[in-house]
Amino acid sequence: MNKLFAITSSGKTEKSFLDLRFGKCANIVLFDPVKNVFSIQENTFVEQEHSGIKLVEFLQKQGVTTIITGEVGPMVSKKLEKEKLQLVLLHEERIKIEEIMDRISEQ
Repeated sequence: MNKLFAITSSGKTEKSFLDLRFGKCANIVLFDPVKNVFSIQENTFVEQEHSGIKLVEFLQKQGVTTIITGEVGPMVSKKLEKEKLQLVLLHEERIKIEEIMDRISEQ
């Protein structure tokens, strides 16, 4: 099974930095390391109540298997565990999206 990664991003390019807030992130990068392609989408749930849960549900529909972000709340954590989605927490504020994608591709 191919993995599809969702990476929280502060901007709209691969040069943008990781956004440490999951539900309140500005954008989401969907990255397929097998095809080496990515797309960037605005987080349309950022202003909504339970934005993290809604974002998880959206990402599931996209086929995401792994989420990379800085932090998630307890409700999102339980939802990810229940849905068996992998969570990778990075605490590097100044890491660029392209660096994260490079790390994934090297695995």
